[in-house]
Amino acid sequence: MQKLFIVCNFDYPYKYFKETIEQWVKEQADGIVIDYGLVKINDHKSHSFYTVSSLEEFAKMLDTYWAKEWDKANNCEDIVYKLELVG
Repeated sequence: MQKLFIVCNFDYPYKYFKETIEQWVKEQADGIVIDYGLVKINDHKSHSFYTVSSLEEFAKMLDTYWAKEWDKANNCEDIVYKLELVG
């Protein structure tokens, strides 16, 4: 399992972002996203934490035509960090 931290900036209201992410995970992430949590920073920025079964499969989810078009239409930019335990 891999742990990820994602910083997301967007032009639309946070509520729309949250609803879209919940639908995206429900429809496309079965067996890939083990757990996730969203944190609202402001109405146009979110931090999220994901536990995924496969970094490669999660990257494929972010690289689909639907995801790319949705990001472009909503001026959404994701910065994905892989988290590792220190110590």
